[in-house]
Amino acid sequence: MSQLIPVTEYVSYMLYSFLVGHVVLQFVPQTHKPIVTVKKQSLLLAVLGIIILTFLPVLQVILFFSPDGLISLTSYSILTEFQVGIAWLYGSFFAVLLWMTIYVEGSKYIQALFLLLMIFSVGYASHSSTLNLWPGLFSHAIHFLVITMWVGVLLHVGWLSKDSNDWRLFLKWFTPLSIILFLTVTITGIFLMFFVVEPRDYVNSWVITYGQVLLLKHLSIIPILAFALINGFLARKVKANNQFNPIKWVQAETMILMVVFFITGVLGTLPPPHQVNATLIQEGPAPWIEFLLGQNITAPFIVQLSFHLNAVLLVIIGLLFIGLLIISFYKKISPILAVGFGIAFIISTYLGLMFSIVIK
Repeated sequence: MSQLIPVTEYVSYMLYSFLVGHVVLQFVPQTHKPIVTVKKQSLLLAVLGIIILTFLPVLQVILFFSPDGLISLTSYSILTEFQVGIAWLYGSFFAVLLWMTIYVEGSKYIQALFLLLMIFSVGYASHSSTLNLWPGLFSHAIHFLVITMWVGVLLHVGWLSKDSNDWRLFLKWFTPLSIILFLTVTITGIFLMFFVVEPRDYVNSWVITYGQVLLLKHLSIIPILAFALINGFLARKVKANNQFNPIKWVQAETMILMVVFFITGVLGTLPPPHQVNATLIQEGPAPWIEFLLGQNITAPFIVQLSFHLNAVLLVIIGLLFIGLLIISFYKKISPILAVGFGIAFIISTYLGLMFSIVIK
């Protein structure tokens, strides 16, 4: 089940994004967005999907602690006393209310309220909330809300829109909004990182699985920044040429955000390294790090960075891929290729940093 949960986390994040995007776009005047058609059945299934998929982490805890199975006193205690169980109960309760509101086509304000409460239940179940309740809850909930808002709007507009008549007016409000969302995601992400990794242990954490995935998440933010810049270019290009259709670039930006979502889903299932050396002894190093470094890693250790020629070249190549990503927009190359450049940047820069590691 532990291998299945990162996938279900990713799918539930996408379902949240689908619902958040739908609610956000209800607040945008029709003149300022493309026509998006969403079936009510899809929204209802998305709510049910969230209830089912978010139960799997709870089930994992129940199966770990309860030898008597799902129907037992231990299961009841986990659901009513553990944060992960309480969060699921509250989240499911508000999800049922949201389902009923969507079913009767109720107020968009009520839909937004129930969805917001569901997102705060996600924040309550987070690692940061278990360490420091209110700061952890609010920072995780805001981080999650912002990124689901960003992905959700792009998901609807990029993949479900039926026309392209209103791109100029859409980009006029979405471009500054995406900059605000990017800054908020970055700030809350840094704040959340400090809950689980001390700044002085950030590089040390790269030898364990959590640190590796955290590094990949941070690297994946750079292509998002590049796409945010392209978003600004799109706004000017559409303003200059009403016939230009930016939908392929909107879809490409969504793909990169999906990569970040998947990495975030994996990160949420890993034990955070409050003490890196202790975590290494307990969990062991990341499965692939000893192969990359060509040496065994044992505690106590300190990671230092030493940029040799190969490592520097890989980082430079990574930066060139980011340059190619932006140039591909000007040269009218396929946006899918731009996504490939973004992923190539992540891989190349990651390898450059890994090859610069020295264990002492």
